Amino acid sequence: MKNAQIPQCVVCQEAITNPICPACLAKEIKVWLREKKPEWINKVVEPENNMYGTKCISCGRGMSICAHCYSYDFYNYLLEEAPELAEEFLEHFNYDIRIPS
Repeated sequence: MKNAQIPQCVVCQEAITNPICPACLAKEIKVWLREKKPEWINKVVEPENNMYGTKCISCGRGMSICAHCYSYDFYNYLLEEAPELAEEFLEHFNYDIRIPS
């Protein structure tokens, strides 16, 4: 039997356990921002999906960046630019984001 390789995130090198691609997450973040801070919708970057890796459970395209890394990046942006929204962001988009103590 072949050893099946577990797809890993190219950013953190961890196994992708929440297979929601950055493009699908970006769409959801934009919907959330439309209510909170519509002028920031253009700040959400949608990286290209890959043809390899885990398949997104929403759109079926390949992905190589995990939901944690993608959402953590935008969370850090919010911490700097709008800390009042950062905690609410975590309520909606917390993919195992670990906050340093």
